[in-house]
Amino acid sequence: RMQVKNMYNSLLGTQEDVHAESLNLLEGKLNDHEISGYLSFRGVKDAQKGMAAINGITEHMEELRTMSERSVIREVLPQMIEGALTSGAPDRVLAGLEGLISNYRIRTAHLNAVKAQPELMHGIIKIFSLSPYLSRIFLSNQYYLNILIEEWSILKSLRVIEERLGRAVEGAENLESVLAAFKRMEELRIGILFLLDILKVEDLFRGLSRLAEAIIKAVLNEFDCKGLSVIALGKLGGREMTFGSDLDIVFVSETPEAMTAAEKVMKILTAYTDMGILYSVDTRLRPDGARGILAQDIKGYRAYYMKNARNWEIQALLKARPVGGNQRLGRSFINMAKEVILEKGRNIKKDDISAMRDRIIKELANESKGIDIKLGPGGVGAIEFYVQLLQLSNAREFPEILVQNTLTALSRLVKKGVVDLPGKNTFYKSYKYYRRLQTFLRLNEEHVVAGGTYVTGLAAKFMNHRSEDEFLKHLRTLRKDVLKAIDKI
Repeated sequence: RMQVKNMYNSLLGTQEDVHAESLNLLEGKLNDHEISGYLSFRGVKDAQKGMAAINGITEHMEELRTMSERSVIREVLPQMIEGALTSGAPDRVLAGLEGLISNYRIRTAHLNAVKAQPELMHGIIKIFSLSPYLSRIFLSNQYYLNILIEEWSILKSLRVIEERLGRAVEGAENLESVLAAFKRMEELRIGILFLLDILKVEDLFRGLSRLAEAIIKAVLNEFDCKGLSVIALGKLGGREMTFGSDLDIVFVSETPEAMTAAEKVMKILTAYTDMGILYSVDTRLRPDGARGILAQDIKGYRAYYMKNARNWEIQALLKARPVGGNQRLGRSFINMAKEVILEKGRNIKKDDISAMRDRIIKELANESKGIDIKLGPGGVGAIEFYVQLLQLSNAREFPEILVQNTLTALSRLVKKGVVDLPGKNTFYKSYKYYRRLQTFLRLNEEHVVAGGTYVTGLAAKFMNHRSEDEFLKHLRTLRKDVLKAIDKI
């Protein structure tokens, strides 16, 4: 009966009809067979688990005593149930809604707030449908719902983030836990804006990079770091961080006390909390890698880069940017980095880059498990490496191309005639596509695109393809186009 009603409502029904249909699922005294049959009809893959979620929500509705509570929940929950069933991932969303209602013992104030902000309601459904990572954060503590209700849609500058974080850590007994909670709140907020297409992927990168920068500064403020500077490299240096990006940093010191402070800063930034690790830090970026000392002075860095640095370490300097601590030291490091790039960068040839890329594909890429868009052939890493090659090769003639961000560098290379327009278009569109897809995969705790999986099906829809086959074909075409453009360099 409900299946027939749904087909009618989908064609001719009003919003009120659809609302009544979902309310009937919660209050219609349907037996388990009827509920599971309807859920299967609406696309739920595991109807038994879906039915358990519906029953859990219904049980909570029955706990509400006042007329106002029952009135608002009868208005809001059917909308969210219908949102779940039309989300493309109804199993995930129903489980998430049941967790939200049961774990939080959600009350009238929360429901009224969600009701008053339809986009927030849509955002919550997006979290549950498209990101197990954000769902886990959201359901871990009612604090996150409370903060989202207050300020979920606000875009924050670095200064505002620093001020908020400064107030949060003031007098904190457990600094690591406060930082972890703040980080997860901002990731959740930025993630919602991204999944709702309010935030472009480049803005997401800037937002997550600002967050990391603010956390670094907050930690530095806890110690006497007058003779210490923190230099960002990698994705943080380029303001290109996504979810799960490593914190690529090196420390510049000029006193023994600064060395001690660097060790304390590193310990907090990599601390394990009850919410997981704060950040992973790539220790290979310091001179002599993980075996090297944590911090050096400018003289030590210059000597290493001029005499002993490998090609990829020279490349890494293209991303260098001070993100905290002593500003004079930070400027000195950047000046030193430019000297090294101008002196040593021109010696790095295309064959060197190609050899590095071949080794990465052979030793690190996960092509056996699927399409590795980061490390595989014609992927994110390939574009970044060859843009960096062009920066290194042409920096003496065009110093303006020495910028940290990949797409900004690409635009400047085009302006200087180093890259032709077709090449720029191939790299530009492919890089933006890959990085948006990479962010979606990170939100789903995946790193490769494997055909036939649930996440790949969701990714195809998220990337606006009509089918998984079309999506995979497009990916393969992009890779071929990137490799052709690289051949012309």
